[in-house]
Amino acid sequence: MLGQITKADWKRFVQKGVLDDSRISDRIAASWNKCMQIGVDPYNGKGSHLLSGEEFKKRRRENKHLIDVAEPFINKLAVMYQNSDVILMLVDRDGYVLRMIGESKVKAVAEDINFTEGVKWTEEQVGTNAIGTTLAIQEPITINGMAHFSIASQSWSCSASPIKDEQGEIIGALDISSPHVPSYHEHLLATVVTTTYAIESSWKSRINQEKLELINYGLKVQQESSEPFMIFNRHDQMIYQSPSIDVIPEFPNQGLPEGVKKTPVYSEESPEIIGHYVSWSGKSKEASIPGWNPAFSFQGVTGKSQSFQSVLQRAEKAMHSDVTIHISGETGTGKEVMARSLHDCTECDTPFVAVNCGALPENLLESELFGYVGGAFTGAQKGGYDGKIIQANGGTLFLDEIGDISSKTQIALLRTLQEKQVIPIGGKKAIPVSFRLITATNQPLRELVKNGTFREDLYYRIYVYPIKMPPLRERLEDLPDLIRYYFHKQNWRFNWSKEAVKALQRYHWPGNIRELFNVLEGLQTETDTYAPDPRQIESYIRQITPFEFNQPLPESLSYREQMEKDYIVKALKQHGGKVSAAAQQLGIPRSTFYRKLKKYKLDR
Repeated sequence: MLGQITKADWKRFVQKGVLDDSRISDRIAASWNKCMQIGVDPYNGKGSHLLSGEEFKKRRRENKHLIDVAEPFINKLAVMYQNSDVILMLVDRDGYVLRMIGESKVKAVAEDINFTEGVKWTEEQVGTNAIGTTLAIQEPITINGMAHFSIASQSWSCSASPIKDEQGEIIGALDISSPHVPSYHEHLLATVVTTTYAIESSWKSRINQEKLELINYGLKVQQESSEPFMIFNRHDQMIYQSPSIDVIPEFPNQGLPEGVKKTPVYSEESPEIIGHYVSWSGKSKEASIPGWNPAFSFQGVTGKSQSFQSVLQRAEKAMHSDVTIHISGETGTGKEVMARSLHDCTECDTPFVAVNCGALPENLLESELFGYVGGAFTGAQKGGYDGKIIQANGGTLFLDEIGDISSKTQIALLRTLQEKQVIPIGGKKAIPVSFRLITATNQPLRELVKNGTFREDLYYRIYVYPIKMPPLRERLEDLPDLIRYYFHKQNWRFNWSKEAVKALQRYHWPGNIRELFNVLEGLQTETDTYAPDPRQIESYIRQITPFEFNQPLPESLSYREQMEKDYIVKALKQHGGKVSAAAQQLGIPRSTFYRKLKKYKLDR
């Protein structure tokens, strides 16, 4: 039988590397040797790797399933060991303390060595300890007093056991620690082991419940769609396949082929992802399965509406081409998301450079696009500046609100596109550039050409392959998917009734998806609930918008355009009709201001 490790045993090892086999177990000896080899400081051992507030919240979100399963058992232990000078800890597979429960006086002692929530408590960080060692050896273990490699923990007694999932993989550990060596440490280890078995059993039951949820989800989708699909669980194991699939492709290393459309499936009881819905488009199942040719992957919410599916099909045709693309659509319809999605479908790691042309004054936009050499103008950087065009070389240049650029900038941009080279402001040497151009606007370019505010030759350069993003009012059947997506993004539980969703579908959404997300945020703040009733929803929307439910939008102007027009009219009145003063007040370049006067028929 092994004896108690003494201070002398520890000193002999850390100073001379000598181990007493009669006192030190093989597990402790192996851990001590490992700590010595990787350079752990035996004279310290305080936690040094502590997550920040946001990092800790993220870590807890990533382990929410583990926390939810383990929490009831930890709370029972907390009652059992009340007033017992112990703390209970749940850690993740990487050794981060996710949850700590115990007496405040014990926590205070633990804080002296930074033994707290958010700390990484592994052998590499603090030496031999129950948490780090149980994760390393994947077996339950007790580490008492001098068996700890570093002095910071040598007054502590700790018992820990790994927690494994249904596949036998470690997902975390449970630990009971005391700041002194109790006589009942063997009882603590037995308690920890028994509790981890109970947690593992609960985990497996929940996984089986998730499997039933995924199967039911598949049956529901099968009734609504003829598209071939598969449903995978959280471990990328296939749970369900649509009847339209005859041959199941093999996935290397259980992974999903790149380019296949993959949509998260959320639990009905929480905002947690429990699996993925995998589908692909194709004229026939035989043509679409072999080789798993990558399909266009839109980074936003695709939904089920035919209007948006048509847009995705059009985008898919252009994804591997260098064709110049112009994206049109009302404000808030996702034009930049589409541009980024088209860029991300390329296999190369190339830059994506976006410029909002309508947000910059004319002189600033010119230098921002084309760059400048040092000393080109007052205030120019000493070393000059590589403009966005040069920054996009080899990748994608996305020019949003292209209809707002001045005639002068249009000429310079046209020259760059024709000659495939750019001359920075103040420079003489042309720099060759090659990039894919994607432009966007919420204005009708053809009308801008007709009224003379947009050059016809530039129009033909950029209007090569148009993609029109439909307004939200034309894809209202996508609202449930959009709402669910936003709730998941905010880590909110989605439990809206069908009637609540229908209340939103009765509104016309002049601000489109952006307005929808703002309304969801405002609703949560206003009602303080994740499941408002339809009356609350309608009441809130009426407070913030001049438009009524079931009322068509104005024919000519969107909600944003009407607001912009009202601001311009107000500014002109305040300055007695003086354009320069009104434009300066609103921060709009005069050339742009005149175009807006013409657009809103205020120039008469």
